[in-house]
Amino acid sequence: MKKICVINQKGGSGKTTFSILSCLALASIGKRVLAVDCDPQAGLTHYLSRNDDIRLGLFDIILGSKDYNIINFVRDSISFDFIPADHRLDKIYATMDPFSFETIFDELNYDYVVFDTPPTVQGISRAAAMASDNIFVPADISRGTILPTLYTLDSLKQIKKKGKVVFVGYKEPKEESKSFISDISREFMERVKGSYAGTIPRNITMQKLISDDSLKWTQKKKEQLLPILDIIGVK
Repeated sequence: MKKICVINQKGGSGKTTFSILSCLALASIGKRVLAVDCDPQAGLTHYLSRNDDIRLGLFDIILGSKDYNIINFVRDSISFDFIPADHRLDKIYATMDPFSFETIFDELNYDYVVFDTPPTVQGISRAAAMASDNIFVPADISRGTILPTLYTLDSLKQIKKKGKVVFVGYKEPKEESKSFISDISREFMERVKGSYAGTIPRNITMQKLISDDSLKWTQKKKEQLLPILDIIGVK
């Protein structure tokens, strides 16, 4: 079983989008996938479920309970499971032992576990990173994301882990372009180029792929997920 951690100290950088797209992409090629929502804000859970009630989920697992939910998410022929989060995680997420996740999911029968983490590199996010084989750092192209992304990469190095940066909405600027966004794009790429893993687009279609349960999963739409597989290194 492979474990993937999606992390960035910056909020709103694209972590949940990348987590869900990774699960969809892996499930589309027949992999058994479990997503784990580690964020007290429960963004992944709200995307994947219409039920807003408190669910028995990650909070209960961390406290040692055997009574928790694994929920199945289905889009036509694609499906994967997820462990929900809720606001109760706020009581413990910042102070968790960094080794909390080392073996906690090993008894479950999946090919991949994907951890979607809150905007911090401490506590539960560090525990997810410590337990993972691959770590991805989604980053939207903005001035406010550069330093948190670099901080995240440095924090991972301190625990002997390597983060791979995934740009959200990056377009390589033309050589002659002198616009504000072009300058930010060049600077961002220059500062993380040794850790750059790939790019996913930022557009409404991407959001519909995640949240619109009326969307039909045609072969063309499944092919939109293939770049995700390249980024996470799965053929």
